[in-house]
Amino acid sequence: MGIGENIIVNDFMFCAEHGNEYCHICCCDHRMCNNIRIEDELGDMTEFFEFEVEERHPINAYALGAVAALRTEKSFQCERHKKVDCPTCFDWVGIIKKEAEAASEDGRWLRGNKLLEEID
Repeated sequence: MGIGENIIVNDFMFCAEHGNEYCHICCCDHRMCNNIRIEDELGDMTEFFEFEVEERHPINAYALGAVAALRTEKSFQCERHKKVDCPTCFDWVGIIKKEAEAASEDGRWLRGNKLLEEID
């Protein structure tokens, strides 16, 4: 995989080289497009949270256990369940909502992968 290539995991795009939704090395930021994919499911978060979803901490697919599926190089599965586009491990709406709830309590968007440990 080279710089500028992307992967899709459960309908979210990430840089292929590092698995980042936002990657300063690959010069890409997929958060806006990824947010648009789930905006109906997120609802109007500004009604509940003082932080804009565009300001959220970027997700790293590899940190969540995304690995290339054996049956095709273009599909990614989770390490835990061995399921392509696993709705449990790659529940983007749930991950973003948990982070937003924590941000509203802490007064800022989280910086780090604290919430990743809580996702089962």
